[in-house]
Amino acid sequence: MLTGEIRNELLVDELQLGERLNKDVQSQNRADFALMLAMLSQDIRDNPVFFTRTQKVKEENLRAKFMLPPAQKEYATTDDFDRAQALTEAFHQDGLRQVFLASCLSNEPLIPYQRDLAPEVFAQLTPLKQEKLRKKNEGQTLAYEAIKEVGDGFGILDEINQSKAQTSLHATA
Repeated sequence: MLTGEIRNELLVDELQLGERLNKDVQSQNRADFALMLAMLSQDIRDNPVFFTRTQKVKEENLRAKFMLPPAQKEYATTDDFDRAQALTEAFHQDGLRQVFLASCLSNEPLIPYQRDLAPEVFAQLTPLKQEKLRKKNEGQTLAYEAIKEVGDGFGILDEINQSKAQTSLHATA
């Protein structure tokens, strides 16, 4: 139900109209009847008949109440990759039960790294763009090296002009 402040300012339900709709029907004033119906709110949840009392939703931390561990992480961090190395070493030294116990104590993240794009879109990118996005997600900056060229870079144009000149000399001769 809407607050009293809103109900005092706006026409929300039939209860605010009182007997006006009945009088419009009796006097066959169709225009006023249609106008009043059009001004009513279309959302049924605004009508006080359906909500007689105000419902307060109480947020409580169920994890704290039932002493549960923190929720499983969605994305991996650098600590998780170090943990993966430690699990590998534990598997070689103590076996699968130790790895299973460690996995029960703290769950693996759901996704190895955070993607800004859907996997289908990410797969269609060029490998260079994929690597740039991976570096960006890891927080690394891309390093660019200066290109070391010999000459002005237009050597191929000089060769093309020379071959055209030789072709025109042979054609005229």
